[in-house]
Amino acid sequence: MLQNLLFSLNMSLPLFVLLGLGCLLTHKGMFTEDYIARTTNLVYYVMLPAKLFLDICNVDLGVAFEGRYMAVTAVGVVIQFILAWVFGNILCRDKSKQSAFSHACFRGNFAYLGMALLQNIYNSESVPATAVILALVLPLYNIQGVILMTVKEGEGGIHVGKILKGILKNPMVLAILAGLPFAYFHIQLPFVVTKSLSYLQVATSTMALLVVGASIKLDVIQSNLKLLLRVSGVKLIVMPAIWGLMAAAAGLAPEQIVTLTVVGGMPAAVNVYIITDKLGGDGNMACGAVVVTHLLSLFTMTGIVFILRSVGLI
Repeated sequence: MLQNLLFSLNMSLPLFVLLGLGCLLTHKGMFTEDYIARTTNLVYYVMLPAKLFLDICNVDLGVAFEGRYMAVTAVGVVIQFILAWVFGNILCRDKSKQSAFSHACFRGNFAYLGMALLQNIYNSESVPATAVILALVLPLYNIQGVILMTVKEGEGGIHVGKILKGILKNPMVLAILAGLPFAYFHIQLPFVVTKSLSYLQVATSTMALLVVGASIKLDVIQSNLKLLLRVSGVKLIVMPAIWGLMAAAAGLAPEQIVTLTVVGGMPAAVNVYIITDKLGGDGNMACGAVVVTHLLSLFTMTGIVFILRSVGLI
């Protein structure tokens, strides 16, 4: 048991050391708002797509995009969205805050934090099971976010064409689509290309964690603390339990069960604040949810890894 606990701490603590460093560097003035914005763009538009492209080029598509795994993932993300909506209505009586509450309950920070955790667990820069998450779940998050905000905040009709256009312009989706032919036809990339992309691949998680840490604002918690603790309970405990039990009941492979459990247990993504604020929701509530879920996820992520390790999935 002690060995499993030490393993769990070793997997999660390094991530939070970098998050804390990013927060500290901002507090000390080394990371300005402009620098954070520019670095976020670097990670989002260059480093993460480069990593994903290289990952997909080297992945076994038969393993990564296995039919049952994709089906469970698609069903899971829809169930998660419905539950988040229901929990928002039940646990948040203030209708002006419900969209932010529900949004934070389903949209997790997998691209920056989840991938880094899985890389630690499997001691690899590439985890094949993550390909489906990036290709399927993240685009669905965008669609669900727009639907939620449109209905809750009364922003008018849902424009399907605009949503699909936004998904197809997403640099992560484009990187995955670009890499699929190389994986399918087993095309070997030139050494210069592979080596150059590998430099970006190695640096991606580090820069992403620093940026997320730098974006954390501690002064938005107090006014909504009770609601934020409820959000955290749903996002960090209920959701990973549902994902993990569903994946295990479907008889998925251990790596797939672990990946889906991590998807469910990720803290609220920074995009929760950006989209909620932009589409008329309570920006302070959304920002607080991002901060509190990230802070508490140190304990819940360690606990999740401990449980997965104890039952023999890791």
